[in-house]
Amino acid sequence: MRAPLLFLLLSCSSFAWAHDLWLEADGNELVLLQGHRHSAHAGAETVPYDAARVVGARCLDGEGRQRALTVPPGSPVRLSGSCAVLQAQYVSGYWTKTAWETRNVPKTGMSGVLRSWHAAESVKRIGRWLPAAGQPLGQGLEITPLRDPLTLVSGDKLSLLVTDDGKPLAGLPVAYGDDTRGVTGADGRIAIRLRHPGVQLISTTLETPLTDGKADRSLRSATLQFEIAR
Repeated sequence: MRAPLLFLLLSCSSFAWAHDLWLEADGNELVLLQGHRHSAHAGAETVPYDAARVVGARCLDGEGRQRALTVPPGSPVRLSGSCAVLQAQYVSGYWTKTAWETRNVPKTGMSGVLRSWHAAESVKRIGRWLPAAGQPLGQGLEITPLRDPLTLVSGDKLSLLVTDDGKPLAGLPVAYGDDTRGVTGADGRIAIRLRHPGVQLISTTLETPLTDGKADRSLRSATLQFEIAR
């Protein structure tokens, strides 16, 4: 049973992304925020972050066309709000846990290393539905809804596709809120039942080995975000 895997990954990398990442509308812009506003964990609603770690953003416009967005300086990062779908990528970098502490540095030259990893994550917000939103954007780890999630209500099920560079991933654990809800099938799909109104955050994490000498593992996380009224 692989369902506990996400818990294990997140526990070993808890310093890497102990906070949720989400996009919040503010006028004609979407603001990238980090914190505990949508989490059951204790902590500040929002926390500061280094804008230089936001390494890219992609927009799917109302015509179904993709384009890269320029990431402006300053934190929190503010992006165009005219996208039907917007995906932002954040890299917190290398992390090393020793017997004494966890630091945001490579393991190179450190003693007493218990584990080390490189952490990157993305969040994809569905703001408006169009047929192209039901297909992966095609870059990196990603969760894609296979129907319009904005029409759903609490108690409905949503089918999802998990991909890496557009290719389906089997056996990957998927979490809804603070709970792991299952693993993807051979076709990369999973169905999740929605439990509450408001902002929905559905996430997955992919662990792979690293051989760069700076960390043992790569941990990539992807979150799908949308909102339902009830």
